[in-house]
Amino acid sequence: MKKAQLIERLRRRRSRLLQAYVLHVGLFASSCAFAATGGNKASITTALLLALVTIPPVLVYTVLVHWSCRAVEPRARSVGLLPVILFTVLLTPYESSLVLPAKNLWIARRILRAWDEAVTNRSDGS
Repeated sequence: MKKAQLIERLRRRRSRLLQAYVLHVGLFASSCAFAATGGNKASITTALLLALVTIPPVLVYTVLVHWSCRAVEPRARSVGLLPVILFTVLLTPYESSLVLPAKNLWIARRILRAWDEAVTNRSDGS
C-alpha cells in the first residue's frame, strides 16, 4: 500500500476513535455527575450502562488506530491489542477505555501532523 493510502486510513480510523471516545467520556462524566449530585439510582444505572456499552467500540478503534500507526511508522509507541487486554483485565474496563485511546489519539495526531508538514514543505519547495 502507498503511504498516502495508509495515512488516509489512519485519518479515518482516528476520526472514528475520536468520535467514540468523546461519546464514551461524555457518558462516563455524566454518570459521575449523577453520582456526585446524588441523582436517583435509575439515572446513575442508566448512565453507567450506556458508558459500559461504549467501551468495546472504543477499545476496538484503539487497536485499529494502533495498527494504522504501525503501518505508517513501524516504531510508533502506540498501544496494541495485548496491552488493551491486560489493562482491561488488570484494571477496569473504564480505566483502560479512558487512558489507552488517549495515548493512541496523541500518537496518531503526531504522525498526521508530521505527514502534513512534510507534504506542505514538499509543495512549498517545488
